[in-house]
Amino acid sequence: MKIPVILSAVIAMPLLSAAQTLKQKELIMNNKAVVSKMYETVFNKRDISNVSLFISDVYPGTFGEQLQPLIAAFPDAQWVVKDMVAEGDKVVVFQQFQGTHKGTYQHIPATGKYVTGAGIVKYELKDGKIISSDVLTDRLGFLQALGAAINTDSSGTPVINNK
Repeated sequence: MKIPVILSAVIAMPLLSAAQTLKQKELIMNNKAVVSKMYETVFNKRDISNVSLFISDVYPGTFGEQLQPLIAAFPDAQWVVKDMVAEGDKVVVFQQFQGTHKGTYQHIPATGKYVTGAGIVKYELKDGKIISSDVLTDRLGFLQALGAAINTDSSGTPVINNK
């Protein structure tokens, strides 16, 4: 009696494992698709009205409101997804921001400068929606590109730019 039960378990285990692996791969693909579509729709097409398709009600803060000042200051802004890596319920995006500074941003008057900035964002998803995010960007480089931070000349001497 023990042998058929053990044999059944031995046969069933790889099938269950394969099903779990397939389900995990499907979850990862779906999560990456949600994040990709959000970049395309909300970020690059400025369709803030559809943010609820991608962002969960439990997301801390108001995602669309956090994005509005950046879009207002950089009306031609584009976010380029350089790479995307996912594991389980997390998706990490290596992105590049590009845009022309045409409006006041964080008390910095418009400079008319075209700037780019690299960033990494980790999104956590649940039930196909983003529940949290952590952003890491090169803020100093971004401010320097706008001329709002200390730069250095060719000899390494600090130069303060006001415009």
